[in-house]
Amino acid sequence: MGKSVERLPYQGESPADRLAFEQYLNDVQRGKSLLQLLAAKKATTPQIRRCWSPRTFTAVQTPQGIFDDVICNISYHFNKHGARYGTVAMMTQAAQQYFTQNRPKAVLSFGVLKLPQGIFELDGRIVTFY
Repeated sequence: MGKSVERLPYQGESPADRLAFEQYLNDVQRGKSLLQLLAAKKATTPQIRRCWSPRTFTAVQTPQGIFDDVICNISYHFNKHGARYGTVAMMTQAAQQYFTQNRPKAVLSFGVLKLPQGIFELDGRIVTFY
């Protein structure tokens, strides 16, 4: 019968619906879709939470409630850079290990420690890790 036919979600919706879908795609790229935020929240134990900095992120309000800046930071970085680690816990562990091994090479800039694969607070909390 040949190749199967790909079904696209667009079914002649109004421009407002397409704009909403485009906003959703933008949210996905920023790690801030509701599904991503719920998954990050579920994966974030108190121990993992203490390892991450809220710096540069703001809380997000959804119909499911408010997700604080730490959850938003974890969600963004896991969805942007962390899939290769498999879990938020494994990514957090890798970031902590990287920081511990490379702290002497860190450059202090604007109150944070910069390394080639991440930015960390002075106390070692993860601002970003890639």
